[in-house]
Formats: sequence, C-alpha cells, structure tokens
Amino acid sequence: MNIQELEPFACGYAAAESHDLEYKIACGFRSFAEHIPLTIDPSAWFVGPVGSMDRLAFRYERASGIRADENRYRAEREAHPDLLTPETMFYLTAAQGYRSGGFNNMGVEASFAAHPELRAALDRLMDRFFALETPRIISKIRSPEQETMERCKAAWAAGGGHSNPDYELLLRVGTNGVRERIELFSRIHTDRQTFYDSLLLCVEALETIADRYKALALAMLKTAEGEDKAILGRLASALDNVPRHQPRDFFEACEMFWLIFTFADIDSPGLFDYTLGRYYETSDEADRYACLSKLWELFHQTRTWNLCIGGSDEFGNDRSCALSYDVLKIAREKKYNTPNITMRVHPNTPDALWQAAVETLATGIGMPAIYNDECVCPALEALGIPPSDSHLYCMNGCNQIDIFGKSHMGLEDGEISVAKALEFALFNGVCQYSGERLGLETGDPTGFDTFEKLYDAFLRQVDYLLDYVTETSNKAQALFAAYAPNPWKSIMIQGCIEKGLDYKNRGPIYGHGQILTEGLPDAVDSLYALKTLVYDTGKVTIGDFIAALNRDFEGDEALLAEIKAVEKYGNDCDGPDRLNAAVTDHIYRYAQTKETFRGGRFGVGCSTFERAANYGRHLGALPNGKKKFAPLLADSIGPTPGNDKTGPTAALNSVLKANQYLATSGNVLQLKFSKSQFATPAGMNAYLTLAKTYFRLGGQTLQINVVSKEELLDAKRHPERHENLIVRVGGFSEYFNRLEPDLQDNIIARTEVELS
Repeated sequence: MNIQELEPFACGYAAAESHDLEYKIACGFRSFAEHIPLTIDPSAWFVGPVGSMDRLAFRYERASGIRADENRYRAEREAHPDLLTPETMFYLTAAQGYRSGGFNNMGVEASFAAHPELRAALDRLMDRFFALETPRIISKIRSPEQETMERCKAAWAAGGGHSNPDYELLLRVGTNGVRERIELFSRIHTDRQTFYDSLLLCVEALETIADRYKALALAMLKTAEGEDKAILGRLASALDNVPRHQPRDFFEACEMFWLIFTFADIDSPGLFDYTLGRYYETSDEADRYACLSKLWELFHQTRTWNLCIGGSDEFGNDRSCALSYDVLKIAREKKYNTPNITMRVHPNTPDALWQAAVETLATGIGMPAIYNDECVCPALEALGIPPSDSHLYCMNGCNQIDIFGKSHMGLEDGEISVAKALEFALFNGVCQYSGERLGLETGDPTGFDTFEKLYDAFLRQVDYLLDYVTETSNKAQALFAAYAPNPWKSIMIQGCIEKGLDYKNRGPIYGHGQILTEGLPDAVDSLYALKTLVYDTGKVTIGDFIAALNRDFEGDEALLAEIKAVEKYGNDCDGPDRLNAAVTDHIYRYAQTKETFRGGRFGVGCSTFERAANYGRHLGALPNGKKKFAPLLADSIGPTPGNDKTGPTAALNSVLKANQYLATSGNVLQLKFSKSQFATPAGMNAYLTLAKTYFRLGGQTLQINVVSKEELLDAKRHPERHENLIVRVGGFSEYFNRLEPDLQDNIIARTEVELS
C-alpha cells in the first residue's frame, strides 16, 4: 500500500496546488480513479468502486462536500506507520487540523521534532486545506440561535442533499458524447475554461476506472473457470464499449449505470425504467431478469435511495414498460426494505401495473409509494417548469421531488415544527422544552380575546420560522457553491455544461428548494380545541387553558375529557378540516414567496422521515391533549395517529380539503391496513378503488403499511421473532427492529383500517 492508494483523493487534490478549487477537486476525482484499489467479485456480475470514497480520510461527500475524517486518519496512521515519512505526512495530515488541541493529541509530535520544516509547512498549509472542510466552513455561520433552534426541534436548515443525475443521457451519448458537449460549450463560455477543464478531468476519471476494471477482468480471466470465466469475459467485453459508447444490451447498460452510480457516492437511481427500459426491451428475457436480480442485490447492499417507475409524458401517454413490471416483481420476490420504490400513476396507468403494485404492497414491504402525476405536475408547472420537464419528476431521497437530470432542488433545505410555532404563540415566543425565548414576542396570550388574534399570532410565528429556515438555508447553499463545487455531478445534470456553472452554483436548469413541516395536524387540532372550548363555547378561559398546559394537565381530567370530545382532523369534520386547509394554504403559499440561492423558489411538503417522535419529545403539552414531551406526533399530512375514528374514507376526505396542488415537495399521506385487507382479491380491489378515487380528487401521494397491530406489539416484545418485519416509516421502509422505541410506538399507534 502506498500513499496514493491510501489517500488518492488527497494526493490528487494536493498536486493541483496552484489551481482553482473546482480543478483541485476534479484532480482529486481523477487521482481517486487512477489509484484506488479495485477488486472484482464475479458473483456480483457488475463492478464499481462501491464505498471506496467513503473509506478515505480526506474525501468528497455528496451531501457534505470536502471532508477530513480524523478517526479514519488515526486508523490509517496506526495501520501504516511506514507511510509517515516527511514526504508523505503532508498528504495524511494536511487534511486534518488542530481540532482537538493540535497534532500533539494525534501522537505525531516526534515527527515534528525530527523535521521542524514539516511543522512550518503544515502551519502554512493548514488554513488552505483544513479550512476547506465544508461542514467546518458552514459551522462558522451557525449562530447560537441556530444551535438552539435545532436542539429544541423548532426548525433546522441545510443546503446539501441527494440528487438525480441524468443517467439516461449519459447512457445514450456515452462519455464521448459528454466530452463533445463540454468542448462545444467551452468555446462559447471562454471565461470558464477552468470549469470545463475540471469536467473533462471527471470524464477522464470515469473512463480510467472503467479501463482499470477491464484490465483486472482480463487478468483474472486467465485463471478463471466456469461461470466466473463467463462473467469476467462479459465484463471485459462490456468495458471495452462502455462508458465511452452507448450500451449494446441490458448487461452493458447495467454495468455502465452501476459504474456511474457508484463512482463517488450512492444516491438515487431516479427514473429507472425510463433510463434502462429501452435496453431491457431488446434483451433476452431470462438474461435481463438475471441482470436485474443481480443489480437489485447490489441496490440492497448499498442502501440505495429512491428508484422511480411508471408515470406519463406531457401528453398523458403512459411511460411504463416491461422493466416497470419486473421491478415490482423482483421487489415481491426479494422482500427487501431497499431500494425505496416510487411508482408514478396517472389516468392512463395500465390496470396491470396497478395490480402489480398492489400485489407488491401486499407483501408488507411498504412499497411502492404511489405518486399522482395529475397533482405533482401542475404543482411544478406553477413554479414555471414546463410540462415536458414537470413530467420528468422523480424522488431524490425519500419523497422530495427533483426533475430527473435537470435540477438541484434540495434534500431537504430545511424543516419547521408547526406545532412549535403554536407553542411560541401560546407562550409569547418561549420554548417549553428549553425555557428560552426562540420565537417572536407576539404578546401575552391572555390578551387574545378573539380566536382571530390567537390565529394571527400563530401565523406570525410560522412566518418567522419560515423566514429563519429559508434565510439560513440560502447562506448554506452559498457556502456550498463557494467551497464545495462538484465537477463530477456537473457533468451529469443538464444546465451545468450549457451555462458553464457548477451543480451547486446555479448550474442546473432548475434550482427550487424544499422545506418540510412537522406536527401540522397536531397544531390544527390544538387550534381547533382552543377555538371550540375558549372562544366558541367559553367553557374555559385562555388563561386557565395555558395554566393547564403548564401543569401538563395534572388534575385537569375534566378539561382533557372536553378536549377529547372536540372534533379532530381526519374524521371528515368541516371545522378542523377547513382549519387544516387554511393553515396549509398559508404555509405553502408563504414559502413560495422566498427565493433560493440556487435560482428558484422554496416549496413545502411533508415527509417526516423518522423525526416525528423526536419532535414530539421536544414539545410541551399541547391544547389537543398531548402531554409534555410525549413522542406521539403526526407522521404525515394525515391525522395524528389514533385520532381518525371514522374510517379511511373519512380520513381521505379530510386530507383532500387542503389544496395539495400547492405542494412542490413530497406531501406524504400514511395509512396502515390490516393484513387481511390484502389477503383476498376483493380486499385488494377495495384498496385500489380507494387509492384511485383519492388521486382522482387531487391527492398527491399515498404510502401504506400492511401489518397487524398485534404483530407490531409482539415484535416490540420479542424482536428475535420478527427480524424481517418491514414497516413504512415516513418516506422510506425499514426493519421494525432497527427503529427507536418512540418511533416504533408512533407506528403502532397509527389507526389500522379495513375496507369492506
């Protein structure tokens, strides 16, 4: 092992000392391709440097930019003491800093004593190298307010995230075609030559690693036997063609896709059937399914994110193909929790594809999540995205929406707790978790003598949180653009080459943003309880209600009974449902008045990931009867778990009263069905009817669990009996046993529904 094999990105980066940052990063990618140790497992069929970048002490990460990993550095130092010479110490230590009291704590003082010139050189280089660690740079703008906002789960903001590269274009034109595009536009933007040189280095890096894999396959072929020999021969032949040229069959398409997909990070495949469908259609049926099976195993091993199938074009034509059906088939067979499958539907979705989706859901894996083109596309078009591109939407992580190969729309740019905004309104900006004033001073709530005054204070707190997250996100986005350009991603997202701008610096065609919400249904039920009991009926004063909140309802059983009797969102009751629609409308519209650094507008959705229970833990008592710091909180745009008492049709009617055409990020609705619902054709057809009706009336997305409450309870008591139990969480599926206890309880509390 030499230093270039151990830290190839750092070596390449450091060798480009006199160049611009984006060029240094590109040199790091090229050096990575030239020197990272490679292996081939013929049983996996396809090759790519899976996780190789993650294992480096000095590396480039998709979401975080430049990283210096001190723990990894220490491990390398202990494993390879022979590399710590004056000539090589630079590469291993220049990426590190005096984070923990200096190099004395790293045990290298003896090296400095023997070579004082090394200390001087490192002192000179430290700002240039260690100061480039992107998270450290971003941390410099973190105010005490930001730290507290995040700690108290009021709001947070970021600027990195997932992406959906244009794999379809890369496969269609190959790296030869990409190189031609780069050279063409470099002649137009003559002042951006360094940028284009950086892109060419990344193209060269991909070709280099393919050539190295080809050479390794040929070397292994000399002694291989049986099936290994056949696969190595296919690999060598494929890599003689790809990535420079278009794949000739599905095997080559999979190899080229996997090589690109794994080069620097593992992310989302995006429109998978759109990308690979043409190669699937023209390949031998048995062989293509075997290739898909191998690829599926790799997806699962690498925790691949969102893979999208189905959907329509701008004219309403269905885009599904044989690969769409086989993705659902193999998901049924494997029963894995990954990759995260999304299926897009529209009025012309074939009944057979619907049926395949329902049969897959019946396995209990919580997939596919189903998205409605008739809702999502108009929402995107309202942002100025034309129909030809709005119909290329896909998910860039769990549920957040991207335009395939043409956008950087965040994942996520930030999140606000709507329930915390109400807490601020009721306590004049004071957080009940920390006791600090984090919100606006909207006045003593005992002075709110009408519901309208309370509601106005609440909306002001909501706007304050939205202002905070959008401003903070834009600061982070600007820092990512300045300190973490990504020339590798820039060759794969349309707009970057054409504009001569980096992926993180307004290069993509679309640069909208995505803010998520937590606890909106809880805030609505709380507001409606206050409206009903304080302002409509006068059964309790606002002061007495707040006093009960301060007591955590201790001794307030009568008030809790009154709260329980108040209508709740999720039961097709106009009062709370219309209030939910009004709050949703305000939040979603207000966010769209805010511009992103990337050149778009912020949108809003709801994809709580696994955070709902933790947000509940950071809230005081709420007027909907929630106890202080209790974890139960809404996990989607649907009712708070357990509050929907009148069946799934009523719950959907409640949800549909809000305008989901305003949601430009994933607007998740979760439902939990009993296993018996999907045990018969009649039961599955009943669900199909429900889902189609929901989408026809304007619903955006539907995600379901098919599991029994008894099974979940038993899994919590006896996890060893349910090692393969999968549940849908909040935009992804996960093994139940891997979840935190609070989150397990939230999922158990979801109302289990049955359709007749």
